[in-house]
Amino acid sequence: MAVAAIRDNLDCFAEEFKNISLCGAKIIKAEFEACTFVSCDFSETFFSSCRFVECRFENCNLSLVKLTNTKMSDVTFNSCKMIGIDWTMGDYKSLLSADPLRFNESILNDSNFFGLTLEGLVMKECKAKEVDFRNCSLLRADFSGTDFKGALFDKTHLEYANFTDAQNTYIDIRTNYLKGAIFSRYEALFLLEIMGITLV
Repeated sequence: MAVAAIRDNLDCFAEEFKNISLCGAKIIKAEFEACTFVSCDFSETFFSSCRFVECRFENCNLSLVKLTNTKMSDVTFNSCKMIGIDWTMGDYKSLLSADPLRFNESILNDSNFFGLTLEGLVMKECKAKEVDFRNCSLLRADFSGTDFKGALFDKTHLEYANFTDAQNTYIDIRTNYLKGAIFSRYEALFLLEIMGITLV
């Protein structure tokens, strides 16, 4: 059981929250540092002006969560369901040294990262179908093993990103920045086929 209930203006350090359900609730100005959330349901929860630092989410449902003016730094999501999140609503600019977000074996389908700078982002073994990465700066990101079917990349900075064993990477090398990026051989051939080049 959680030591404290999640509520407005909560200031929490190193707490563990298990099996909490806040489906559709609204939480304002709560701060979480070094906290762990296990098997919680935050689907359609509205986090307004909140702060998550060095937190970990395990097996949580965050689908359609709202992150208006919410700060996230050094946050890890493991085996989470995170469909339809508009990540652009968060507050990234006021963080002096935001550490990367990490997604492992999670579902991020139909999410929006348009125009964000998230260098060092980790998105390993995830499903990122129909996700919007246009105009993002994702230098040194780790996308290994992730399925990008239908994902949008345009004017996206992907320098030195790792796409090893990623799938369905429909990325036009003419309109994106891919210097130093790593691709498995099959996906690298797919990048050439996008340009209409016939491989024999």
